[in-house]
Amino acid sequence: MQIKELKRLLSEHPNTEIRIISHAGSRFYLIQIRQEQELDLLKGWRGQPRVFRSLDEATGELKRHGIDRAVLLHHVANDEVIGRDAAQLQLNGYSLPLCL
Repeated sequence: MQIKELKRLLSEHPNTEIRIISHAGSRFYLIQIRQEQELDLLKGWRGQPRVFRSLDEATGELKRHGIDRAVLLHHVANDEVIGRDAAQLQLNGYSLPLCL
């Protein structure tokens, strides 16, 4: 999904969740769009996922297009190794709402 499609989606469905995804051990960030059970990544004009080098760069891109809310998700591979599931990770603070 490109940014213009995301803006249109948000105007039609304002409860769409915007996620900024980071992984432990990586300095890159992706923007994920979740509408009901469908997940998609923010993509560039060539159809490839947009990769941001910092949290400021990712939030700046959203702010520049008038998007003022997102959730930061931080994935840690060790959590999967010890058997934590996604519901436990949500409760343990790996999801952080952001005001842009």
